[in-house]
Amino acid sequence: MSNEFYIQEQHRRVEKIYNKKKHSNFINKKGLADWYTTELRKNDCKCYYCETSIFDIIKLINLYKVKTRAVKGNGVRGPVLEIDKNDNIYSKETCVLACYYCNNDKSYTLDKEEYKQHFGENRKRFFDKLLQEVLQTKEDKN
Repeated sequence: MSNEFYIQEQHRRVEKIYNKKKHSNFINKKGLADWYTTELRKNDCKCYYCETSIFDIIKLINLYKVKTRAVKGNGVRGPVLEIDKNDNIYSKETCVLACYYCNNDKSYTLDKEEYKQHFGENRKRFFDKLLQEVLQTKEDKN
């Protein structure tokens, strides 16, 4: 899947999750989706905190190296970057895109910069270790 195809797919998905009350600082669903896709492009589809590509995370999910979490309906958390609000406000100035694993871990416990500085790099190392294990297993099979 190309980055651009993924980004357009995410634009459509984010428009659907727009909640006028919750996302009021984004004006409308297009405003939220435009912000989201701009952030995806700007950050090369990586988590703000651990800087891991969502494509690598999807790969780890598909190989059962990391688990997802079921949510109401038939959805799961894990295979998309989530909008992490800071200061309990959804706005362009306070939100970042985060992988489920960083977003869930950070929750409301730390400031975004403190979390990134103290935990993001360690999660990146962990994801990289898992990806290396996958590559090594493939090499061993060949």
